[in-house]
Amino acid sequence: MLHRNQSNLRCIESDGDPHDLTVALEMLSVAAQIDSPDETTRERAYRGAMRAAKPAFPPFEALPCANVQPDLRTACDKPGKLACGGCRLVSYCSKDCQKEHWKMHKQDCKNPLKNEDWLPSWVQEGRKPNFVGDESPTEVLRRQSTGELDRGLALWGNVPAMNVINLGANENDATKNLNLAFVASGDMRHVVKTINSLPSDFSGDLTVLLNDITVPIACRNLALLSILGMIPDEALAADVALHFWYSVFLPDSYRVQIGLCVAAALDKGHGKSTGITLGRRSTLSWVYPRETNEYFMSWIPDKDPCQAPLSVHDAQNEYDRVKSAPSRRDYRDRIYARLRPSHRVAVQEYRRFGIILPFGAPNFHFNSPNVSLFSLNGQWLQNDFADPLGGWDVSDVIAAGKAHGAHPEDIYGCLYFYLSDQLRTFASRLRRFSISFKLFSAEACTLANGIKTGRLTEGGLPPAVRFDRVEVSNILDSQYVGMEAVLASWSPLLSDNRSATIVGYFLNWFVSEKDGRPRTPETVKDCIKRVLDRDEKTKKLRTKSSLGNHPMAKIATAQQIQVMSVTIQAYDAVYDNSKPFSTYLAKEGLSRILKKTRLRLKENNTIVSRRLRVPLQGPPNALPEFPDDESWYNYININRYTWAERFVEFCRE
Repeated sequence: MLHRNQSNLRCIESDGDPHDLTVALEMLSVAAQIDSPDETTRERAYRGAMRAAKPAFPPFEALPCANVQPDLRTACDKPGKLACGGCRLVSYCSKDCQKEHWKMHKQDCKNPLKNEDWLPSWVQEGRKPNFVGDESPTEVLRRQSTGELDRGLALWGNVPAMNVINLGANENDATKNLNLAFVASGDMRHVVKTINSLPSDFSGDLTVLLNDITVPIACRNLALLSILGMIPDEALAADVALHFWYSVFLPDSYRVQIGLCVAAALDKGHGKSTGITLGRRSTLSWVYPRETNEYFMSWIPDKDPCQAPLSVHDAQNEYDRVKSAPSRRDYRDRIYARLRPSHRVAVQEYRRFGIILPFGAPNFHFNSPNVSLFSLNGQWLQNDFADPLGGWDVSDVIAAGKAHGAHPEDIYGCLYFYLSDQLRTFASRLRRFSISFKLFSAEACTLANGIKTGRLTEGGLPPAVRFDRVEVSNILDSQYVGMEAVLASWSPLLSDNRSATIVGYFLNWFVSEKDGRPRTPETVKDCIKRVLDRDEKTKKLRTKSSLGNHPMAKIATAQQIQVMSVTIQAYDAVYDNSKPFSTYLAKEGLSRILKKTRLRLKENNTIVSRRLRVPLQGPPNALPEFPDDESWYNYININRYTWAERFVEFCRE
């Protein structure tokens, strides 16, 4: 048995949680008739099994009391109202529960990371950190694409979710039918954000093309839609989807639910070009390559719910190998150095166990690996710094957490409530709106060519189809597909109306552009001054005058590096990169490409801002806005964007 070193949470046992296993067995027993040759009998068996799910701990409506006793497998079922004054990571229903739980909680509350005087390892040891070197931006990008711990799939995204319709600023018609194409979708965050942003009385028909060339991502997207559209209880559907999307470990009953949803989708959709129904009005169809079958089959449970394709011990060991690699200690400490004490503990907690829940919530029943986050041979699919927070707006996350009783210190608890709200809304809209999802897993330009030549007509995309939005992610980057190939492939498929738009962003453009990031001494000095005047962490870290040959000189230098490590990621947020970006576009042949494709680059965006945190109608040189110190801290220190991203919109001439 493996016990976590701190607090009341994970208790990993090979035989799983008794209650949850019982539920899983009941579900599989009800589903015994899924092997029937009769389609109606099979469908009834799937529905019955999904209704049989009665989780040990239903989805949380409010922050729970943190008095959890994992060895007894018990937890107080009352809301947490009284926050721990030492950390504000957990709350209790009463002083009695707080007192009873203190023996466990003090290990978190007294965590060394929570000390105000905590120092990164390189400062303590008076040395230069591993991340300080002479690499050029190109060399950094090359290392990130080849290094074992640097590279990985982007299963969770690296820019906040976008509403690609923005109906009020464009069509402004809640009855209009719309065709949307997410041609390099990554995960489903843009889809969820877009559909949830529509007015509640929207009555138009939506067609959503969802494509990603990466097989695990494509498979996960189909599974998420199946979960949200098939599990009858919307709150439970949202909770299962949330953990399938973001948690490294799952309750056994959730793993069985996921497998049944995938099996039902594959069964009902087999050989049908019309796809399957999601709720009363939505449909799901897909055209996937054969290699997706092996992924899907690894998610479908055996008759024995204890038999998973990846053991909990192997999954935890692999996750630890990546997330706790000794060679990456300085990189982890660089993240902690930017954070307030309680946030350091919250981030450490998520990095250890990878479960999206309020900090003090029971999770001893999360003992089944989420195999969709691992390769077929059991390797972690993402890099060591993959973080679900990167895909969502942190202010919205914190606001949702507060609405359910969580405190900002419990940032992943806030994320739990935010995602729960979003996915419940999405599940409801799947049932109320008319949405036709068409999923593919192909190279983006090949997909466009397949539509234009009629090869995807049976998949529901005839040559005459036109899209009101084409979201192309960052495949505009020259390191990926490139601007010319993307626009030439998709511009013929853009609807001929004033609101139709191709929207995307450049993530790595600065690598090949001389002044894409602040590099000259004058520019860097100016950025440093702006950041030092703004950032609360650096105000505490500024080192006094040189110590000469004093024994503390080495530590002083290390502290200066600590200041740099805290501030350097913020330089781009205060740097006007509009002129270098224009230069970059010109070098990439923008004028020639626009003439060839009969498109124009919008002077005023109507869907997404040119940069993160700038007004939608802001000028090209607008800088990200942070109205107060709290906003600055949340976006600069909690999130890890580059702040050099540039968003673009193209429309017909």
